[in-house]
Amino acid sequence: PRSWISPATENDSLARANNKRETQHFIAEMSEKTEWEDALVKHGVIKKSVKAPTQDELDLKALEAEQARDKFDDLTLEDLSEQEDDLDEEILNKYRAKRVAELKQAMSKNKFGEVYHISQKEYTAAVSEASKEGDGVFVFLHLFSFGKLECKLLNQHMSTVAKKFKYVKFCKIVGSDCIRNFPDSKCPTVLIYHKGDIHKTVEGISAFGGKRMNELTLIWKLIEWGVIDSKMDTNPFENINSIKVTRGRRQAEDDDL
Repeated sequence: PRSWISPATENDSLARANNKRETQHFIAEMSEKTEWEDALVKHGVIKKSVKAPTQDELDLKALEAEQARDKFDDLTLEDLSEQEDDLDEEILNKYRAKRVAELKQAMSKNKFGEVYHISQKEYTAAVSEASKEGDGVFVFLHLFSFGKLECKLLNQHMSTVAKKFKYVKFCKIVGSDCIRNFPDSKCPTVLIYHKGDIHKTVEGISAFGGKRMNELTLIWKLIEWGVIDSKMDTNPFENINSIKVTRGRRQAEDDDL
């Protein structure tokens, strides 16, 4: 005789059996679907669907990339010397040679550091041709007029910036010497050359902050125009109106500009 089974227990058993059959059917159906999709993809009927990566997968990929990054690539010569006992001699010499080569390259570019006063005859060689050197040199040319305060301000701050960013060539030329009959009213005018072409033209000093300009506002604009490869945390133009402008007597024409 069959043992008595409560209706609830029997129903649970039937439910589990049905779920198992449904699961097996689903797996078989998905397997057939995958094989069918693979066949369609193979024959170019459809494109293979790409599952978007999860955030965990993206984080894992970023972590693997960081771990794979060369941990010695950012070390200076001094840092490498400190690692001398821990590094294989061959590897140490490899990175030392790389650092030395980078320093030599930087030194070859950092060769200016002053404002060059050029003549019309020197213009082509000192400006347009000079801007074609190597991978391209930025040449900042100031067309100035003697006795103008704006020109004096720009030359003053050019001199300071030139000493800090020696890979940019700063030049100045009397406007009428550069371009015949160039009016003093157009001075100061800035021409920035790169790879033989004019990269930027600026008339006046309003772009640099007007008579309140300083070396920081000049640097900021040169960064903005891609002339200087640097970063500034604070925009110097935000507080420029707090800078006092001292008005003195007009400088003599032979004043050092």
